[in-house]
Amino acid sequence: MKKLASIFIAILLVIPVAGQSPENLGVSDLIHTQTAETFEPGRLDFKANMNFFTKLGEFLGDPVLKPADFSAANYWLVASNLTATAGIARNFDATVSLRLYQDTHYSNEFNLPDDIFVTLKTGSHFFARRRFAAAFMSSFRIATGEVHNYPFAEYASGAFEYGFYGALSFYSDPYLRDRSFSMHYNIGWWNHNESGTTLYKFRNGTELKATRNSSNLQMNLGAIMPVGLFDIRFELSGILFTSDPDSFVYSAEEWAFFSPSIRYKPYDWVSMDLGVDIRISPKDRQNTRGIPDVSQTLDLPKNYPPWKIRMGINFNILPLAGSKKSRIESEKDEFQKKVEFYQVIQNEEEKARNIEQELENLRREREQAEKEIEELKKMLEEGEG
Repeated sequence: MKKLASIFIAILLVIPVAGQSPENLGVSDLIHTQTAETFEPGRLDFKANMNFFTKLGEFLGDPVLKPADFSAANYWLVASNLTATAGIARNFDATVSLRLYQDTHYSNEFNLPDDIFVTLKTGSHFFARRRFAAAFMSSFRIATGEVHNYPFAEYASGAFEYGFYGALSFYSDPYLRDRSFSMHYNIGWWNHNESGTTLYKFRNGTELKATRNSSNLQMNLGAIMPVGLFDIRFELSGILFTSDPDSFVYSAEEWAFFSPSIRYKPYDWVSMDLGVDIRISPKDRQNTRGIPDVSQTLDLPKNYPPWKIRMGINFNILPLAGSKKSRIESEKDEFQKKVEFYQVIQNEEEKARNIEQELENLRREREQAEKEIEELKKMLEEGEG
């Protein structure tokens, strides 16, 4: 199978990207990219998000051959997720996510619920004067949905899937990380673990079972630019198969997406996300064989949608152990307050310096004006004399 080597080599020469892993990310993370920070013990956050793509599938080919009873198919691809992240111990948190995947265009119409994701993360390992942080994660996908291997979405085998990831974060301000520019890099390996699993079942009862375990390298790169009450965010994501899936898999192609998004933070306890995935991988690549392919007869994507709209809402729930903070945690909170106070002082000093500079400029202009007036008086006196 032809790889996306040319795309990823070009990207990797500029920035080391990493993948659009399943949406089991923590509340404070980007859409596809995890930060290297973990929650403090006792903290519990919750988020709900969804993404969708829709297109009217018109008939392809000669209109003369169009069936008399044909009607265009309106395809809606909708996936929603409920996610909770909890701080378990120092440098360790856990995320549980339930996916509600709707409109898979199978006989069951939708999975309710779909699969469960679990991510265990050890992070907030700071170094280089706290400008960098590292994290390590293990993720699992537990198949609780009725059907899998659906088209136009990332490959879901229906088996117990798992993966391992690393994350690296850079912060331009090591003490006010949420208020300064930051970049986040992920790279990981995902195993679909599907060998022997039924991937497709025909109406006559014939089943196609996986002959191998497929796996892929997942990559993501994200950047966050805080601007007042907003975070402006950009992400690049993609996968490269390290072991190709069987041909009767709908999502048998590698992919890459560019994902700009914005987060609105009106209060400390709630924030809202809005973004879009834009496919930058080839649109006409089609590796699926041996199973019905709706894109052969309808004007629908050959592999992945050209875009997906994403939106979500995040809640910061009160810490479960807020009244039982350790001395180190209390000192950390006090230190953070001092840093914020000194930041205010620094801003005020900068404003004062600007005012002093303006006053100095005015003083010089006044002196220059007085000098010109004095010279004008002399000229008038000499003229009268």
